[in-house]
Amino acid sequence: MKKTILTLLFLGTFSFCFSQSSKLMVYVQFTGIEAGYDHETKTSVFVDGKEYGTSSVTLQSKTGSFAVEVPQGNHSLRVVNYALYEGNWEEHTIENDYSIDCVYESETKFSKKPQKLYLVFDIDSGTHYSWKKPVKK
Repeated sequence: MKKTILTLLFLGTFSFCFSQSSKLMVYVQFTGIEAGYDHETKTSVFVDGKEYGTSSVTLQSKTGSFAVEVPQGNHSLRVVNYALYEGNWEEHTIENDYSIDCVYESETKFSKKPQKLYLVFDIDSGTHYSWKKPVKK
């Protein structure tokens, strides 16, 4: 009985240590939108290739934010904006005939402390980002 309790305590502690997550707040803004091209969009967060969360659908002209829980540690982060075109969601990229690549990619260390990522997709000058504070242009 004592061994069973110790084993359960060990497994509980072990799984707790390796399942810790961190909060990532993502702020999204578009600038330079041309008349007639205010697409419906959504933004998704991928960590190590796995999707961890997606924003609600909104028009490009509406600034938005959303939170996702991501795993702690060093990870490959990819944040991509999608546009609704003829009933299909597609990556908002030059390859798909949009003006700019609305994508952010980096190797990022996530700790216990919540983090904030600010993204500005500027149709005239590209994608800009800032950690902790809003983007200054």
